[in-house]
Amino acid sequence: MKIFILGASGFIGNAVFMSLVQDYKVTIGSRSPIDGYEKWERIDFSKENDWNNILVDIDMVINAVGIIEGDFEQIQTISPMNLFEVCIKKGIKIINISAVGAEKENPAIPFLKTKKITDDFLLSYKDAKIIYPGIVLGKGSKSTQFFAEMAQLPLIPLLSPRPSPIIHITQLVKVIKDTVEYFDYYPSQIFAVSKPENLAKILTAIRGKKGKFIKMPPIIFNLFFRIFPKAEIGIFNKNMMTMLSSISAADYTPVCDEASTKINPADLIKSNYFPMIAAIAAISFIWLWSGITSLISWDESYNLMQEIGAGHSASIVFIYLGCIADIVLGISIFWKKKRRLVLIAQMLFILVYTIILTLLAPHYWLHPFGVLSKNIPLIALSYYLYQRK
Repeated sequence: MKIFILGASGFIGNAVFMSLVQDYKVTIGSRSPIDGYEKWERIDFSKENDWNNILVDIDMVINAVGIIEGDFEQIQTISPMNLFEVCIKKGIKIINISAVGAEKENPAIPFLKTKKITDDFLLSYKDAKIIYPGIVLGKGSKSTQFFAEMAQLPLIPLLSPRPSPIIHITQLVKVIKDTVEYFDYYPSQIFAVSKPENLAKILTAIRGKKGKFIKMPPIIFNLFFRIFPKAEIGIFNKNMMTMLSSISAADYTPVCDEASTKINPADLIKSNYFPMIAAIAAISFIWLWSGITSLISWDESYNLMQEIGAGHSASIVFIYLGCIADIVLGISIFWKKKRRLVLIAQMLFILVYTIILTLLAPHYWLHPFGVLSKNIPLIALSYYLYQRK
């Protein structure tokens, strides 16, 4: 059987490819090839693709393309439906990897809504199977990287004691491989979830030892995302919060044992989400507090302006402009799309400030509170964040 796997360079798609390539004639479709594998077609779901020419002599298509942010309608509805229309005309079998929650009548978030449209389209085709995995754990998974970082915290916050539907990548791959092999014996909708486990057990397995947990009322996160709807803590954002609140492991019949038994802490790569958040928050605090204290300590700010030779009117203007600049830079660092530009502006601002005081008031280098010397690690931290973006 000749199988065409879309998204084979991604987390799930690559695992599916590795499990099938030895037993079947596999062609992969993705924006980038897999090193050493020649049967590759350049596919980009953000653009039009010539499916009629691509799907020549193909028996089965497995779609593992999905995104957690971006143009959901294009990537998860328009492009795959164009693909599947051609598959149906050619009589090609289809396995579409969706997500739990997409089967509900009114999915809670765009990620699931766009998947549901595609899934519902496929339900009328007799040779289509839709696999709905829970949160997929495993090496290379963004969710697992986030959990790995979270598990290292000295005090680990828990959102809810209610288990969310999960599955390990090795378990999901087995479900998909069995579906490929025994295609006609499987129902149209396949829910791939493991036996229910709470988050504390998963995090303990990832950590490799028991940690200290604290229960966090959902109202805290709901209030936070109401105030900051665009905020992100790694992969955790308002949409993720909504999705976790709307689905439960109790809604699904497990098809495999606990996912935690498949976790090997040595295989996991921690993310840098929490150190990044701490660094960004620290820099933001420095700028905001600098802007506020320049106004509170007006006399000291004014005396500094006088010391470097500014006149009365210029001193007042420079103090207010400096305060506004500090506060704007402190807030705008949370603007993810423009963070690199904000960090550049911060570094330039610090550099100019340091040069001016070095030339006009060099004694501040000897100040016991490090008025100028603290600028060096601040520039270094800003540059580190700039490189990590």
